[in-house]
Amino acid sequence: MNTIKRLHPGFVGACLLLVVGCGSQNVAPPVFTDGRTIVVIEDTAGIPMPEELDFLRLSHHLDNFYMRQARLGLDPTPAEPALDVNRFGYVPDSSWYANRTSDLTAAQVGQGPGGDDPGPEAFLPWEVTGMKVGGRNPGFIFQDSRGVRYICKFDKADAPIIATAAGVISNRLLWAAGYLVPDDRVVYFDPDALRIADGASAKNELGHKRALTNRDIDELLAALPQARHGDRVRALVSRFLDGRPIGGFAYTGTREDDINDTIVHERRRSLRGLRVFGAWLQHVDQKIDNTLDLYVGEPGNGHILHYLVDFDGCLGGYWAARHEKRIGYTYDVDLGEIVSGIPTLGLLSRPYERLGEPEHPHVGLFTADRYDPSDWSPNYVNDYLHACNPADAFWAGRILAKITDEMIDNAVAAARFPDTSAETVMKRVLRERRDLTTAWGLSAVSPAVGLANAPVARDGLWIEARDALAETGLPSGLTWTIEVLDRNGEQVATPTENAASPAVSVAPDMLSDHAYLVIRWTAIGTDGRDLPPTEAHYAHRDDRWRLIGILRDGE
Repeated sequence: MNTIKRLHPGFVGACLLLVVGCGSQNVAPPVFTDGRTIVVIEDTAGIPMPEELDFLRLSHHLDNFYMRQARLGLDPTPAEPALDVNRFGYVPDSSWYANRTSDLTAAQVGQGPGGDDPGPEAFLPWEVTGMKVGGRNPGFIFQDSRGVRYICKFDKADAPIIATAAGVISNRLLWAAGYLVPDDRVVYFDPDALRIADGASAKNELGHKRALTNRDIDELLAALPQARHGDRVRALVSRFLDGRPIGGFAYTGTREDDINDTIVHERRRSLRGLRVFGAWLQHVDQKIDNTLDLYVGEPGNGHILHYLVDFDGCLGGYWAARHEKRIGYTYDVDLGEIVSGIPTLGLLSRPYERLGEPEHPHVGLFTADRYDPSDWSPNYVNDYLHACNPADAFWAGRILAKITDEMIDNAVAAARFPDTSAETVMKRVLRERRDLTTAWGLSAVSPAVGLANAPVARDGLWIEARDALAETGLPSGLTWTIEVLDRNGEQVATPTENAASPAVSVAPDMLSDHAYLVIRWTAIGTDGRDLPPTEAHYAHRDDRWRLIGILRDGE
């Protein structure tokens, strides 16, 4: 199979639109044109320095909880197919996403994006250069003795360990899944190792600055008894990223001052897949100001990288701040829940109302009990999460299936739980939720994989297709209907029904009059329901049949 290393994003939409169409049984399938497989989107052309976009919290929340929720809730139109995909349905590498999961060791996942850098604990003392006084999330900015800058945050009141652990674990697992994230880590430090930098300032909630003093630091730490562990203080630190922050990225559309941003965000599979990873990690706080566009390179000739940031609200972290069992089940302001509750006069029982208390005080209310990834909800109405369709969920499920137990264990170890029983609970819940989420994602479509023609088949077709659920070790019980079609959608062979395996063999004499074929798999669940189909397209090239494209769920 020919591949091309890079392709400018301006060509991507055109290439992908050639293969978009309907895969239903009574309609001729779309035809793939000749072309090479896109594995990297070149979206780093030099651009002028963009303006920084402000996050206006009040207007965002008003729009999000009312206008956007009503608009998306009342629109029955299925989401259009994703556009940041190649002919096999995979997301190429870009400034948004990196296909790294299969290449990582468990030890690398434990290290996270910082690699083997020892972190700031190895470079004392720390100079505090600024801090925020008061508010719900106090913290400070410091630089270690190397001059590397970090922002430092702490656990929530009356909830030690939970948020700092959640932040570092989720950071590593999202990085392992392919996303750009900063170097976050849990640290323990002696307050005597802090120094006030020359010119350091403190800022109150109104944005007013004044000179920072040692008293400010003492008062800050005195107000954080949950962060104290003997003579040391526990914190979550995030290394400053190289480049200039220019705000977060929007739920929809593209950034007007970035010529590289050519695919509307709600049609990016890499972003839609965050619906799946978000459910797994209880990443409910997916809003614009928890994303970051970073301008890197020489001013006037740099480009933008797109990061996810701030993960201390994942897992049990948001619960630690709010102590509400509804988190992960409803929007912060959920019009549907409000309306559905009116006729029952409060007598309707919600699933989350039957949740118990946290299994461990250092984990928070993060559980696989009553967890259904299909019903999971973030706190905010997010267009690209809302647009996640079965094909997007399947892609994310394939990535999630590569996150091994050992990767999870190493990510959890980075949280530095002082209590090993909390570590045990966290590992188990992450594994249980991973398996439930993976099974949901992989069964969103007919999960036939391994669709290339076997090397032994030259004039005929022998597709050693496999069931992705069974391959991952998850319960399946699927049976298969398999059709072989020509480019006009006409049957070439009698369909195979109720097959135990998705493997396919088509004799050469049945194919002699064809140069283009489509094999369509429809899996039937144990409940008798047909899953959306998977289609593999083959062209006869150089005396053998070659796989040239895959469509799932009628893309």
